[in-house]
Amino acid sequence: MSADLKYWYLHNHKLFRNLSFKEINTLCILKKFKKSSKSEILELPESDKPRVYFLKKGMMKLMKINEAGDEVLVDIIKKGDLFGELSLEKNKKEHEYFKVISETAILCTFYQDNLERLMLSKPDFAIKYIKYVGFNFKKIQNNYNNIFFKDAKSRLILLLENIIDDKIESQTTCSVENYLTQNDLANLICTSRQTVSGLLKELEKEEVVKYSQKEIFILNAKKFQKYAENVK
Repeated sequence: MSADLKYWYLHNHKLFRNLSFKEINTLCILKKFKKSSKSEILELPESDKPRVYFLKKGMMKLMKINEAGDEVLVDIIKKGDLFGELSLEKNKKEHEYFKVISETAILCTFYQDNLERLMLSKPDFAIKYIKYVGFNFKKIQNNYNNIFFKDAKSRLILLLENIIDDKIESQTTCSVENYLTQNDLANLICTSRQTVSGLLKELEKEEVVKYSQKEIFILNAKKFQKYAENVK
């Protein structure tokens, strides 16, 4: 893999857009550009030096093992997501790992202390990074607020909106490839699989969403957007 191609992976992300080739090359661990296949398990390496990760291509599930020893779905990591030690704190994490759910995934990683040095030398980049992290913490806070203060149907609609993302804009119908089981959806909105199953049937009866193992289909984009706006 050429250095130019590695550089493009990071440079394509808006957070790194104004960095020079030298700065990207200093930041990046070139050996850690990893291409993975569907169903492959990726473990975060244990190290005294925390890392930051960037998903260039594909989609992954972030999983963890709970105290009972069961697998729990924590989040969905999508193309363009920056993740890992984003807070610049050296706290020890719970055992977490990733499972590739798209056909392929390309993941790159760099050391947090390299990022800190770059931030000291480029205040404009530091401000962008702080804003980016702040936005992600706000998203996490909103997710917790949804769990505590919204009913299961509202939480499911907001989750589906996040999965569909920008594909719904100016369309009457749209669909995305489905990588999530009903049990996955239930984990993400903190309810039971039976509840999710009932809600999906209800949304299909209302001609808003149709769920299958292969795809999530928005039957009426305008109606779906109205549902999402009403529950925010």
